[in-house]
Amino acid sequence: MGARIFLIMIRVPGLRRMTPRSIKAIIAAAVLIIAAFFLFARLGYHALWDDEADTALFAQSIWQTGDTHAIAGHNLIAHTYGQELRNLYNRYIPPLGFYIAAPFVGLAPGSAFAARLPFAMCGLLTVAVMLLWLWRSQSTVSVWLLTAAGILGNVSLMLFSRQCRYYSPAILATVVLAYLYFYRDNRRRTLWATAVVSLLLLASNYMFYAAVYSCLIVDYLIWGRNDRPFRSSGLAIIFVPQVIFGGFLASSYNLLWEQKHIWNPADKTSLHDYVNIFLWNLREFNSCELGVGILVVLAPLFYFYTKDKRLLQCALAIFTYILVIVLLAPKPLKGYDTATVRYLCPLIPLCILTAVLSIRALTMNSKWIAAPLAVLAFGTNILHGGPLVGVDRKTDFSGIIADGRFRSTVLEFIGELISPPPSAYRAAADWINQNLQDKDSVWVMPGYATYPLMYHAPKVVYAWQLRKTEVQFEGLPEIHFMEEVPPDYAIAFGPYAQEAKAMFQKLEERGVHYAQIGQINRYWYDLIRPELFWHSFREIRHYSPSSEAICIFKQRPLPRNP
Repeated sequence: MGARIFLIMIRVPGLRRMTPRSIKAIIAAAVLIIAAFFLFARLGYHALWDDEADTALFAQSIWQTGDTHAIAGHNLIAHTYGQELRNLYNRYIPPLGFYIAAPFVGLAPGSAFAARLPFAMCGLLTVAVMLLWLWRSQSTVSVWLLTAAGILGNVSLMLFSRQCRYYSPAILATVVLAYLYFYRDNRRRTLWATAVVSLLLLASNYMFYAAVYSCLIVDYLIWGRNDRPFRSSGLAIIFVPQVIFGGFLASSYNLLWEQKHIWNPADKTSLHDYVNIFLWNLREFNSCELGVGILVVLAPLFYFYTKDKRLLQCALAIFTYILVIVLLAPKPLKGYDTATVRYLCPLIPLCILTAVLSIRALTMNSKWIAAPLAVLAFGTNILHGGPLVGVDRKTDFSGIIADGRFRSTVLEFIGELISPPPSAYRAAADWINQNLQDKDSVWVMPGYATYPLMYHAPKVVYAWQLRKTEVQFEGLPEIHFMEEVPPDYAIAFGPYAQEAKAMFQKLEERGVHYAQIGQINRYWYDLIRPELFWHSFREIRHYSPSSEAICIFKQRPLPRNP
């Protein structure tokens, strides 16, 4: 979409009679309007997926209690067997996303649109800050057009901004922090703004904070201290509040102090493992189209031709960020040879800038060469090597999504907005709302699928989320503990029906019998996550209803022997 706008605008004769300032204003307005469509269209169509629902449920708890309490009426929010909880409060995830969503989900409980709305607004603000940066930098019209193409053609930016998660606040805080650093002037208001935005970034995700600050420190040590050095008093204004308030935040929301490594594998990570994980991050960074990998890799080489130090700064910042994430992020589970690409999302605006600078250097500022290259870079996945190139084919859903086509990802995205695929979570929640009674108990498999249903269909009791291993869970109703009180119903998504049936066989020995009473013929998982190897722009039609639909079971009296 952005690349097509680029081609159209360079051919409009009337634009040649307009002043550059007017043209830039038109481009800015067009980008904001189209970005708003990308961010808000069909925003509430799909039910929240698992991690989104976890965010929305704790946001509701904040609205009702003032804190991230895990008790939600007759339900319990206990993702991953409650390992995120301390004294029945979520103390693992930095809380900014919860507080941003709280008033929206508090006023419109159960609404997917309300849950996602503040995060989409952060995405639009990110685009606005990028345009403000362009305006202040007095960039040429050609740079404006290329940047517009980069913003509107980056589907990952739009997808990450449409989630009820910490992604878009973190991206926005990163862009604002980079803006304040780039235009640092040692004025008090700039320094205080830097401190506040830094704390917001910390409150969104600790790893993002560490990675972004590593990039800023490296850039400052190499270029910044000779360009516009900070005064000691200015550094005190920036960092003293962060030490005080950031220390309090990290001590309150961080289960790592209690050695609860939820996602880390038990095995130690070797240097060879770190190298592999770094390469996986580069692969997924490119294949999920956060940035055009080939233009990022070549950016330092273009510097020797153009002497534009921004090419070096951008490339070094990207590689520094990825390296810090590799060192800090939870390691992939054994056998899951793919990077956790969501931790790279704050790089997207920087990747757009890097691609723009690389295209200008590669085409020697010729708009007639830059235009088709921009179409390939921002409008298709050709310069990324095709869809999901290099992604491990054994990962979940790769056989469904990675179909080997070259495509225009932005056109696929527009097609999804016009005609979105049906939602499995929505269908299951609707079934509960229409067929079950208040406080009927339901066991959901897999466990993470519990939370979209809890958010959209909260009237039932969601069973068997815990194991009896921690003191904090003492005194809770028995229905919350695995294999204690058999639930009235069970809902199993796709292949997890086999695990549910194995459990039913164990319960038969206790005189408890379950029979399948229904099936929802939807592909079992909503492939709407922002990572492109977990996102399908079209309905999944070719699947096996016997093993990949949604099965519903009900507790029945044991059948009598004839």
